[in-house]
Amino acid sequence: MSVQNRLSPKHPQRLALETAVRGALAGRRGAWNLVLEAPEGLALVVAVVAPDGSAWTMRYCGPGLEDPESIAETVRTACDRRRWLQRGGAGPRGSRA
Repeated sequence: MSVQNRLSPKHPQRLALETAVRGALAGRRGAWNLVLEAPEGLALVVAVVAPDGSAWTMRYCGPGLEDPESIAETVRTACDRRRWLQRGGAGPRGSRA
């Protein structure tokens, strides 16, 4: 796993965010890449690139939306959903992707 933490050293959640998202990706196979940044300090951006090259990005704006555990849970859920879509298996309530 590669993590590029581009948050300012003065960002109040810098280390907590990195630790939380590292934990969300722990144990996954392959070379995962993660970028944390806050362009111009306006929003938190989390970008994830999976081993197969597929990628997704999310942006958090506003106060109170940068809870590290909440963001880690979103990352974990999105990665789990990606694996479900790859398998082409039945989704929630028996639906198919």
